[in-house]
Amino acid sequence: MSDSEFDEILDVPEFKDLVDEPELLSLLAEDRQELAGAVRSLVDRCLEDGEFQGRLADTIETVVEAGCGEDQAVLWIVAVLAEARSQTAIHTLLRSFAMEEEESLSHAAGIALLRIGVPAIEALMEWVDEEPGTDLRRMTYRLLGDCGVLDEQGYIEDVKEFLRTRVIREQAREPGERAVEDAVAASARLGDHEFLGSLREIFAGVFDGRNASIRDSIELLEENPDGIPFVPTISAWEGTYGWLFEE
Repeated sequence: MSDSEFDEILDVPEFKDLVDEPELLSLLAEDRQELAGAVRSLVDRCLEDGEFQGRLADTIETVVEAGCGEDQAVLWIVAVLAEARSQTAIHTLLRSFAMEEEESLSHAAGIALLRIGVPAIEALMEWVDEEPGTDLRRMTYRLLGDCGVLDEQGYIEDVKEFLRTRVIREQAREPGERAVEDAVAASARLGDHEFLGSLREIFAGVFDGRNASIRDSIELLEENPDGIPFVPTISAWEGTYGWLFEE
């Protein structure tokens, strides 16, 4: 390693040096109770002040640009914006979700988009219609397959319809560029029983009946004639952040 490369490692900034909002330093607390109180306080501030939401979103962008996107305090900011159902932060969260190299941030942003709900899911679907790369499309379909947790159950029908169009588009791609298995799996998780006939045709016609992933999705739908979306016993949000909001 050269001296210049070593200096760059030493010069990586810390979260506390990058934030302009003094309240955010409370997210560095090591005590769980103190941290939970700080997060709840920031959520309240967001609900009272829309501009503060925007500043938090800007903080995420700044910290990520500085190479600190995996810092735990950044993930707490994501949780704050999600719990506040911040529509202001949606596009920042979309960009964070798309950052495959920032694995923890990407995962947290996906959970946050689901927590925000319909406005975030609509933005996510618009984004994937712009045809990002195969891996990002796969990630998006997997997230859409978790929409059974949404409070607005009627909106799931819109997601199902969207996934139908995406399955048709994906199966027409070259084999190495397809994310069709993930789109089909998302449809199955949402219980889109009405799409079952079309999936059987795709399975037989496009894949000659030899795609194990699509076969599994078809079987999942066959076992769910009532079309009930899959909802985990404990959602990703509850499992990851639920303890922060327990009074």
